[in-house]
Order: sequence, then C-alpha cells, then structure tokens
Amino acid sequence: MTITNRHTHFQQLYTQDADPWKVRQRWYEQRKRSLLMACLPLQRYRRAFEPACGNGELTAALAHRAEYVLATDLSPEAVRLTQQRIHKEHPSDASRVTVRQQIVPQDWPEDSTFDLIVISEMAYYLPEHEVVNLRDRCMASLADNGTLVLCHWRWPFADRQMDSADIHARFDGTPGMHRLMQHSEADFLLDIWSPNPSSIAQLEGLVP
Repeated sequence: MTITNRHTHFQQLYTQDADPWKVRQRWYEQRKRSLLMACLPLQRYRRAFEPACGNGELTAALAHRAEYVLATDLSPEAVRLTQQRIHKEHPSDASRVTVRQQIVPQDWPEDSTFDLIVISEMAYYLPEHEVVNLRDRCMASLADNGTLVLCHWRWPFADRQMDSADIHARFDGTPGMHRLMQHSEADFLLDIWSPNPSSIAQLEGLVP
C-alpha cells in the first residue's frame, strides 16, 4: 500500500465511520488499551508521541499519564476526530495535547525528544524499509530513560504488509535498548523497550 493509497484508504474509513474498528465499544479494544497503559513502567511521562492516533481513544488515555502528548495521523478526518474527542470529553487535557496531520515515518517531528513513544496498530501497513526507518527514527527521538511501546494485531488481513512478530523483531535487539516486557496472545503482541534496563521495583528502590 503506497502512501497515497494509505491516505485515501484511511480518510475514507474515518469519513464513513468515526470508529471503524469500534475501539470505544469492543471489550477486546478496551482490555488491550488498559493492558498497554498498565504495562508502562513509569507512572508519569514528560513528553509522549503517538503516531497513527486514529480517533483518539489511546490519546485520551496517554494524556492522563503525560504532561504533553503529540498525536498524529495521516487522515485529516482522524485528526479532527481526535481533536474533538479531547476538547469535548477531556477539556482539562486539551492544552497539553497537540494533534497534527503527519505521515509517519516520513513526517517525523523535528528536533524533538520523547520519553514515551507508542506505536500501536500501524506498523503492519508499512513495507519493510519503512518499518526500519520507523525504528531508526524512534531510537533517535527516544530520551535516555525513555519508553518505546509496540502493540499490533496478529491475525492476517488484506492490507497487511508485514507480520507483526517480524515487525517487533526488527526493533528487538537494537543496540542500547533493553526489552522490559513482552505480552503475547493469539490476538496481539505487546512489547516495551527502554535504554534503561531497570525494573519497576529497581526504579522505586525496592531492590538493588
């Protein structure tokens, strides 16, 4: 799927249905989102980046844990929906959330460092060379003690460009990065890495 095709595809999806994957309604999506948030090793983050934000469900959750969130999507309609979601349902968070139309990994935020980057349900739309580019850009933008999250659906579907396990394998073993956890189910794969190998208990001084 080319960039142009991806843009057209997702713009049509979100124009026809504000929640095409029913991420607000389905228990599967609610549970997965809660698992992702519960697995984040830090209680609070300074700057979070979420590309492919969709209609803003995960964005809203991240805004409760981060002082600032940058959310992007290639679809102008998805951007509008996320902005609407934050301003109407979470007005107290609106000043701390920026939503932009950007095509990732090409349109990466310039001169920005994030201590949380969440790649959720988007990398399988990319060809392998763009996945490698995505990985390299994540590594370049991640703070020294930052958290990198990947979460992806595992079942086949028509627009998939790469297997989710293969995508996560491209990130695993990156020099200077340590996998803090992996949650694997039949339906999805969740991985978290950081330059800091310390466990949560170590970070809180419970163990050496």
